[in-house]
Amino acid sequence: MAILALASMAVSCSRNGIGPEQTTVSRTVAVILPMQDGLGEHWKRTTDLYLGEFDKAQTGQNRRIDLNVEFYDEDTEDIAALISDLCDREDVDAVVGGLRSANASIMAEECSWERKTFFTLATAEELIRAHSSEGYLWAMTETDITECEVLLSRAEAYGAKSVALAAKDNDPYGKTFIDWFAFQAQEFGMEIKGIFTYTGSDAGTAAANAVGSGADAVICIPTDIADIAPMQSAVKDSRKIVLFGDTAFGTNVLQLMGEDAEGIEGVAFISDPESGFDVMYSTYFDTHPTLGEAQYYDALLLLGYGFCYQSLHEGTSLKDALRKVVEESMSTGWMGDGIAAVLRKLEAGDEPDISGASGSLDFDELVYTNVLNTVYCHFKVYMDAYIYLDYLTSDGSNRTQSTLAGWNWEAESMQDFDDGNDMEYPELDQRWALLAATSDRWEDYRYQADVLAMYQLLKSSGYDDSHIVLIMEDNLAYHELNPDQGYVRVDPEGENLYHDIILDYRLSDLSKEDIQDIICGRSSERLPSVIGADEDDNVFVFWSGHGLPGIFCWGYTPDGIDGDMAMEMFSEARFRKMICFIETCYSGSVASSCTGIPGLLFFTAANEFETSKADVFSSRLNVWMTNRFTLSLRSALRENPSISLRELYYTLFRNTVGSNVMVYNNDSYGNMFNNTMQEFIGGC
Repeated sequence: MAILALASMAVSCSRNGIGPEQTTVSRTVAVILPMQDGLGEHWKRTTDLYLGEFDKAQTGQNRRIDLNVEFYDEDTEDIAALISDLCDREDVDAVVGGLRSANASIMAEECSWERKTFFTLATAEELIRAHSSEGYLWAMTETDITECEVLLSRAEAYGAKSVALAAKDNDPYGKTFIDWFAFQAQEFGMEIKGIFTYTGSDAGTAAANAVGSGADAVICIPTDIADIAPMQSAVKDSRKIVLFGDTAFGTNVLQLMGEDAEGIEGVAFISDPESGFDVMYSTYFDTHPTLGEAQYYDALLLLGYGFCYQSLHEGTSLKDALRKVVEESMSTGWMGDGIAAVLRKLEAGDEPDISGASGSLDFDELVYTNVLNTVYCHFKVYMDAYIYLDYLTSDGSNRTQSTLAGWNWEAESMQDFDDGNDMEYPELDQRWALLAATSDRWEDYRYQADVLAMYQLLKSSGYDDSHIVLIMEDNLAYHELNPDQGYVRVDPEGENLYHDIILDYRLSDLSKEDIQDIICGRSSERLPSVIGADEDDNVFVFWSGHGLPGIFCWGYTPDGIDGDMAMEMFSEARFRKMICFIETCYSGSVASSCTGIPGLLFFTAANEFETSKADVFSSRLNVWMTNRFTLSLRSALRENPSISLRELYYTLFRNTVGSNVMVYNNDSYGNMFNNTMQEFIGGC
């Protein structure tokens, strides 16, 4: 494992005339960032700049910090092996790095597990939401949820009425945009022409398809610099509004692409122009900072404060020291005088309000470690240089609260329902339920856990197992990765859901054709448990798993369940009323194909273009434990089993962040205000 440079920048006692009564504490920070194509010079220049200012600020301090910085190349190291080694080293106090979200995910997981402080410049939403609650991951920008918002706001400012996205779907960075683009575009009131993904070297094809969709504006999200050129080639002559994500901003982009970069336009996170960081940097180094450089400076800034706080309060962990120094009191700057003011405040026991090169360093009010304010530039490449067309920040008015750096996006585009649409039905006889988890991998823990939670809810409401068909792989409770053998939960401190279970079928023992027979009541020796409903019975369906446009996935095959199942049930008079709660991505694409069937109603976690959102990450299990839509559904039904369908929709819509909960086929079902869940949840 090669160390590119061990910075010989430690503050020297003799150099600064420190007397014998003063003490010096040595601290080491490992920096893992891209070093090729001139980027290494940027990180080292910024390190020099910070250490010089930190050195000046410590003049006259009784306790001084010697800060040593080790550099590693993110693009050439074995990241898993490197971060494991660094976490094992007691002399390494913190890690800064991970400009690439995929690498940062590996680093964050290991650092959280080993309780090593980690500052990242990466912006993938799930990375930050999963690991920030432990307090060891510090995110120096808002997530790409915010960048997606800013990109769409630029498209709207240009007059776009419709949008399309091109992004990589097997990378955490691209996944954030894929997950949030359709939801946010709908909130902006824009028509979504499509989300076009790529997995390998076909970035240009994805961009071309986005252009061909007819959208007014195309958002291009290259994961790697190598993806920028084919995307730019596909869109540059399209006469569309084309905006790139922050990967297209950086010294290395101009160096590698040359004249092919001319005209690229997009959005990237930068320093706050009011801080003066760009001006000072350009004056000192005769070049502009690259992507993430201001945030890297601020990571070192915060670590310096944290180390100083530790030196003043023996026994305080770095985690607790950092939390303490970001609490509010007075405003400061990022240069020597501002740093010195903070150090004086800390020594006096006060709590400074920290600001840095990237702007105000305000952090998440629950877990502290997610910065809540990021400045973005609207840039364009002109004559081999980046010019700034505008400076932008996120709106923030659509957040439910200032937590988790933008995760709590509150939807506004609610459906309206007719309050006079009454329909007549025969008297209710029996209630039946189909509960299906259609994913079986450990990393998909949440789907089976949610089905078990719904199973226990129905049982507590009076359902008998003879009227529930439970389908799941049943491989969680005693899975080799489960540290709590025999337990399945939807919350780290929640009840064990794995008790008194009567499983009807394992997922791997069934085909999608079997599901058709089960839900249509066609029993056999191989399929003894079926939904035995007829035209006088209600059927409750809860379906949890993966989804693709047009299908509910059955396991991990490209084949799956479509809307034909509901039509066949209706044609065979297999229900009086049937209500389906669907926890899959793109769930609205199947539900929308079932409109016009009397007595059928769908509640979906997402519309036809959106992904559903996982919730409650367990670092102990290293999985998401539940889904946000299902968590909201369970809570609503527990609180009021007789809730009206209109009120249930309102509750789910308001509490399911990141996707638009949808109702389909209500016109063929009945009055949403008068119909209630009592018809489905009440005792059998």
